[in-house]
Amino acid sequence: MIDESKSDPDQPASDLQASRRKFLIGVAATGMALVTGGLLHRNLLPADEVEAAPASVPKEEIYASLADFGADPSGKTDSTGAFQRALSFIEKAAVQNPAASAAGDNTHRGRVKLYVPAGSYVVTKPEALMRKSYELKTLGLVIQGAGRGVTQIVYRNKTPGCYLLQNQDAWMFLTIADIEFISTEPVNNFMYSFSEGGAQNYTFERCLWNGKWNEVFRLEGANNNSEMTWFHCNFAGEIKRGVYAPNKGGSDQFLNYNFFACQFEVDQGDYLVFERGGNINVWGGSLIHTSAKEGGTFFKLSGDNHAFGVQRFLCVGARFEHRNAQSRLIECEWSDGTVSFVSCDTASQAYRLAPSVNAVFRSQKQKMPSISFQGCVLAGKHAYRYGNESWGVPHNIVYENCEFAQGLTADSFLVIANEETPGDKRAGGQPVVRFRNCRSAIADHETAFFDSDQGFQHSNRAQLSKKLVSIRGAEGGFPISGGKEPFRLPVGSVILNVRFLCRKGAMSGMQAADYWLETSEGTPTRLASVLATPGSGGFNVVQDLFFECDSEAKAKLRLCAGQGVTQVNKAAYCLIEYIG
Repeated sequence: MIDESKSDPDQPASDLQASRRKFLIGVAATGMALVTGGLLHRNLLPADEVEAAPASVPKEEIYASLADFGADPSGKTDSTGAFQRALSFIEKAAVQNPAASAAGDNTHRGRVKLYVPAGSYVVTKPEALMRKSYELKTLGLVIQGAGRGVTQIVYRNKTPGCYLLQNQDAWMFLTIADIEFISTEPVNNFMYSFSEGGAQNYTFERCLWNGKWNEVFRLEGANNNSEMTWFHCNFAGEIKRGVYAPNKGGSDQFLNYNFFACQFEVDQGDYLVFERGGNINVWGGSLIHTSAKEGGTFFKLSGDNHAFGVQRFLCVGARFEHRNAQSRLIECEWSDGTVSFVSCDTASQAYRLAPSVNAVFRSQKQKMPSISFQGCVLAGKHAYRYGNESWGVPHNIVYENCEFAQGLTADSFLVIANEETPGDKRAGGQPVVRFRNCRSAIADHETAFFDSDQGFQHSNRAQLSKKLVSIRGAEGGFPISGGKEPFRLPVGSVILNVRFLCRKGAMSGMQAADYWLETSEGTPTRLASVLATPGSGGFNVVQDLFFECDSEAKAKLRLCAGQGVTQVNKAAYCLIEYIG
């Protein structure tokens, strides 16, 4: 039970403020010398310098501990008042920029670093750490804890639409570090940042948001709200949205967001939701929907009408767990820019889940962004949805050096459909999806060829690349004595050329070189052949053709040898050129 009577927000900060010497002794006594010593040692002014300082510089000590404002680290009583007194002290300490002329900047400067010692602090009212009533543009504020879990702030507000921190275009260059924030109610929100040119440049280091949250960060305004960094932070529990820039109230002036080695491991919820703004980098980290039933979308990039310079998303080296079919990697509606995933892994749950759509890209009458997955391990399926007018713009999609945990073929990994008019009407708008140097994790020697240009048969503009494959047997040569070497090309491929090549002298004696390429249909179609007598004379046969592998039987081919061939020819080549 919280005893709110012990927390008096009207008690003057000066009554609670320890002297400079007493504060430093208290720091040493609590074992904080190693943590804060460097900060204190470098920046605190000697007593005589404080006395000689201009009147505009506060004489109170610059570094304050929440304990000096009457906070209860046991979590038994309400510490809201202590935070409010500390906040008043922080606001009053702001000064005019003494280097304004040199910096060309009249923005006020903050002068306080607030230390929140180890313990659990209960807050029952919103805006206890930052409030909208403060409107003076101020650069510089640090709120420092003792470590995630070591310092806890437990937010027990029950009123919807309120925030623990509310920045009304005032604070910029803010750092919050080493604190665990816990919400007890699902209506709670952590931070609202409104910017029309002021609020910007936040850094969160080693913070943890736990419990039940509606929105952790909400960004609104017309300008800035940019240059934000999260370093090794954690999001856990139940979170509706991690970082949210809404369409109504947001702006394409919001940009430059970096997430380094962060964990978004929640029962349910969306991680990054940008209906406006962008230019986002995700560097490493673990992203998991931990519930067996509930999910969400890790990245939502909404809207097809954005300014240049914001439609760029990069995710490098992150690991994802989709533990149910409601968990999605991304939903994207952007019409320009780039969306790139590099060396990411979504396949940890492939062993127990049937493949379902976990990534959706839409063309809303416009082109999609340039989409690339490079060096990724992917599970599930990716959907590309287009409309009746999508045929009028080019699309650019590629998967390179990727491994697919569940799909044996590229076409089984994709779901491509017209959302406006089902069927083949206006099918020219469907994008071509290119696969380069990719493979299936469940492939064998027969199903090794994965690379293809999916959708080219319908797209009204398809930029294709020819593929050239070589076929040999397990011994590194052609089959013998009626043997057959089976392999499969992607369904929908079009074979343009087959070549049988062998240098003179590779075979000995008068034995004939008798080889051919055929389909696996009930009555096989022979596509090309060579009969050289004797085989020692070598051969060079080029067969141009037009053959559509439009069924499994036509796509499954085999290199065959005549009964009279008894030598394994390791110098011969069977080269098949195809598109698709």
